[in-house]
Amino acid sequence: MQIHQLLNTSEVWPIGLNSTWDPPKSLYLRGNLPIGQSVAVVGTRRMTPYGAACVRLLVPELVRLGRVVVSGLALGVDGAAHKTCLDAGGRTVAVLGTGIDDDTIYPRAHFALAKEIIKSGGALISEYPEGTRGFKSNFPARNRIVVGLSEVILVIEAPRKSGAMITARLGLDAGREVWAVPGPITSEMSWGPNELIRNGAVPITAVEDIAHALGLAPNLPRQAELPLSEIERALTEALRSGPLSADEISRACGLDSTAAALILTELEIKQVVAPFGMGRFVLYP
Repeated sequence: MQIHQLLNTSEVWPIGLNSTWDPPKSLYLRGNLPIGQSVAVVGTRRMTPYGAACVRLLVPELVRLGRVVVSGLALGVDGAAHKTCLDAGGRTVAVLGTGIDDDTIYPRAHFALAKEIIKSGGALISEYPEGTRGFKSNFPARNRIVVGLSEVILVIEAPRKSGAMITARLGLDAGREVWAVPGPITSEMSWGPNELIRNGAVPITAVEDIAHALGLAPNLPRQAELPLSEIERALTEALRSGPLSADEISRACGLDSTAAALILTELEIKQVVAPFGMGRFVLYP
């Protein structure tokens, strides 16, 4: 597929790139740059089974919520994020630290994955022209482009000194929200995410946290339909307009706060309503 040079004066130039450190003046593009909100998923090349399980758990939820997954095609978390996104029917963008022609796509182990990204409606992007090999300095530099293409940075496993931590710091400097998946304190790969969370990153501890962080309804499993009392039906009707706090629900249904709290607890057990964050509730989808 043909390689196109995209200039920063182009109408389709991703404007998020202009808020990053040392923004590029042009990029090389192969494939189609997906339109839509994007989340960068980054992490160590030395992915553990725990990290792989987190990728398999969280990336399909990003796809369900319509997010484009951006990463760096590297071995480990990056490659797993691209592959999982494609398997879930999503669109993904790979930012390379080499040329994006067939001869210089790197790592070579992900050559077929790179082709699948293009075939599935995604793109390969680089600031380096055709024929550029993988010089060591290119890879940290490309992380700012990952940030520029994304609204959120999700870090899954990263040691103290890693490209993923560089990406997270660049994201914070550019005003991006950073999410991190906590890990066991005995693992070197948990140092980065745990440090980010200590410093204020959004902890992603379950699939539902993705939707909550985006202000959307989680996709939680629902039990078989259970009979509801008249007041339970009234409460669920009140929630059809969107997320409400317990106080708002009690006023809408003419209940005191204690009664409303008890009914909400019963409906949570029945998996009819779910917590939505900030003391609010939503109906299960």
